[in-house]
Amino acid sequence: MTMPSSAMPAGPMPQQAAYPAAATPVTVTAIDMPFFRLVGFFFKAALAAIPAMIAVALVVKILAGFVFWTVGGWRYGMWM
Repeated sequence: MTMPSSAMPAGPMPQQAAYPAAATPVTVTAIDMPFFRLVGFFFKAALAAIPAMIAVALVVKILAGFVFWTVGGWRYGMWM
């Protein structure tokens, strides 16, 4: 499929820069969001945090148990 001659650019295609232009700083001044949608989002985030914290606590407990198991015996004279 070819483009009609009226839609073709008149001349060579412009070259794009190798690197994009520097980013323009932007300041967000307001977010227009309904209150109850925001409440729903925070409620879902709080519910999702519960199993995440349980998983993190389990990993920390396993790591701490391993460290105390390996270092604790030496400290209290079990392996002399």
